[in-house]
Amino acid sequence: MSAAREKRKLAYTSTERTDNIVEEILPLLYFCNVLKLKISMILDIKLPKIGLALGGGGARGYAHVGVIKALERNRIPIDYIAGTSAGALMGCLYAFFKDSQKLEEVTLSTHWRQFITLLDPSFCSDGIIEGKKIKEFIGQFIEQTTFDQLKIPFRAVATDFKTAQTVELSEGDVAFAVRASISYPLFFKPVPWQDKLLLDGGLSSPVPVNTVRKMGADIVIAVNLDNESYFENGENSKMTLFQIAVISIHSLQYHLAKECVKSADVVIEPKIKDVGLLGLDKFVNKRGQAIILEGERLTEAIIPEIKKIILPK
Repeated sequence: MSAAREKRKLAYTSTERTDNIVEEILPLLYFCNVLKLKISMILDIKLPKIGLALGGGGARGYAHVGVIKALERNRIPIDYIAGTSAGALMGCLYAFFKDSQKLEEVTLSTHWRQFITLLDPSFCSDGIIEGKKIKEFIGQFIEQTTFDQLKIPFRAVATDFKTAQTVELSEGDVAFAVRASISYPLFFKPVPWQDKLLLDGGLSSPVPVNTVRKMGADIVIAVNLDNESYFENGENSKMTLFQIAVISIHSLQYHLAKECVKSADVVIEPKIKDVGLLGLDKFVNKRGQAIILEGERLTEAIIPEIKKIILPK
């Protein structure tokens, strides 16, 4: 065989082998590209942003700690928090610490004697508690923190006494905002702010679902403490005028809260009985741990439901 023919044969054989290799590798390349595309699609999937709407409820607000503990333990992210009254207090603490264990330690560390010293009497007719010491007390835990310094975006909800409109506090001193949000009528003095006079957020938005939705939440988990359990405490005989006024406010908040949570994706309603007016007696009796456990228990029970909602199908 001549050198030229041998060269052509080798060239042909080489080309044939290359074609065979390409034919064999093409499916592999195709598989890799598909896999790459799928991985890219998975990486590009954006999980929904989750907002937590924490309602008011006095000492029943300890239940918020249990809810947050259960969510954190099950790795349910909390991207936004809006809180009303007791919900504002618990919400700001968690937004500051971003640690449910620390939140629980702080909320259970207040001895009843210390709590009594925070009730600075007011000699005005618009509230029996001045509220300055409460603000200072909150500041002990979160320092002079402003909203933009919190680890989780947070809003404190109050009500403008002059217009009855909801006020969403989102700038400046967090402790001031929480103090305004807990200004329960008859108990705490209203808080002047800009051209407004701020009272408890529960008067206009007892469970701030709309607020946390506006913050950017795709999915809202609402914690409603203004549920039927409040009216199972037996406070219906030998009531004072003051008690009648407070229970009347709770009746209005109960119906308003029901409307607020209709647009939430998940609603958690801890049934906390025998708490009393605002539940301040529970700070004395130290039943806070039991209330936390109730919030934790209810949340654990619906974790599968929450995961179905937030995980992509």
